[in-house]
Amino acid sequence: MLSYRRAPNGEIVAEDRDDIPTTKEEGEKRWRWEMEMRFLKGADYNFDYKTVDENDEYDDWNEEQERYFDEEEPEWIIEDDEDGGDIKQKLQGETGIQDF
Repeated sequence: MLSYRRAPNGEIVAEDRDDIPTTKEEGEKRWRWEMEMRFLKGADYNFDYKTVDENDEYDDWNEEQERYFDEEEPEWIIEDDEDGGDIKQKLQGETGIQDF
């Protein structure tokens, strides 16, 4: 069976023996994975991503989640450090609200 794939520049190149599925089921599994990855990357040009992205009905936010995040207070992790008998507090990190 002759099998090929395309290089990033579109050139057709032969597949390695390891890249060829041994069964129809394995081939279908690989195909589905490739199609899912293409969709998630936004590279499925037959799908209108804008319609989904701009539709608030597809957002999974509810009032309970929003209230949880609004009421959450940032907390600091403090570690006690013994240095010559004196205990110092060292700032180790932050949990809670994060700015991105």
